Amino acid sequence: MKSISRLEWIVFFVLVAIGIGGRWAFENVPNFTPTVGVAVFAGLYFNRISIAFLALLVVMVASNIWLDPYTNWGMLAFIFGAMAFPVLLSRGLSTRQTETSARRQLRPLGMLACAILPSVIFFIASNFAFWLWSGAYAPDLTGLSRCFVNAIPFYKVSLCSNVIFVAAGLLAYELIGLLTREPQSVAIEP
Repeated sequence: MKSISRLEWIVFFVLVAIGIGGRWAFENVPNFTPTVGVAVFAGLYFNRISIAFLALLVVMVASNIWLDPYTNWGMLAFIFGAMAFPVLLSRGLSTRQTETSARRQLRPLGMLACAILPSVIFFIASNFAFWLWSGAYAPDLTGLSRCFVNAIPFYKVSLCSNVIFVAAGLLAYELIGLLTREPQSVAIEP
């Protein structure tokens, strides 16, 4: 099993700190959180996807200690599943820069998808779970549609948040790539 480098540990703890700090800092702005940006970055950065999922799990569990708890385990599972999606998405849409490189690269359309699709998935999963388990809406299609319509303002905030934090995460990913890239040697013929 390959060990984790010192830089990977540093990045892991910085991501966790950003994720937890961001969720706490924006606690009064529902759905405005850097969590998707952290998940996209982790999916691209870490060679082992298990480390990317671990970073996200630590952010979610640790930050939830001081936030309002979910009403039940089913809702929690839906939320955590929706938050794991950006890790898989960034991983699935990216390619390795070269066959020997561990560095992953996203094309512009992949970047856009990583900013927008997690908001859609989270909107569907979280509102379906809320409708299913909260008891706040009638257990029929009318109740489900009301739940989704009432959640549209939260979706707008989530989408804005994801665009901002995914862009920041992708910029940070590229900057780390520039700073850690080994210098290219050029052969000079006599």
